[in-house]
Amino acid sequence: MTSMTALKNLRPVVRSSLRLAVPAGVVLTVLLAGPAMADVPEGWSDPDDVSAMQFLMLLFLVPVGLALLISLAVYLPALARGEKIAPNSQPVDDQWFGGPRGGRAELQSSDAEEKGTGGASGTW
Repeated sequence: MTSMTALKNLRPVVRSSLRLAVPAGVVLTVLLAGPAMADVPEGWSDPDDVSAMQFLMLLFLVPVGLALLISLAVYLPALARGEKIAPNSQPVDDQWFGGPRGGRAELQSSDAEEKGTGGASGTW
């Protein structure tokens, strides 16, 4: 028997197995989900139902409110400094955190007296 005939004989078995396995899986899932519909156990509190308005507030208004708070936290410091945040406004000058206060004017030029102090022009 060749491998092709073995595969041809195996196909009907696989098909019939799938035809039985898929509905069995669906039925099993429904049966296992049954305990999820159980009543609240004795001694536990029975919470009130949630209204449609409370559901919409939780689903839409809370995320929108959080997005507004985050946006304010991002833009408020720039507005307090007087920066323009419009799309076509002038760009803000570059900021160098931890660098010299005078900017690049205070940096040592490459024509410094001490040659060979390292960097790209360092020598051995």
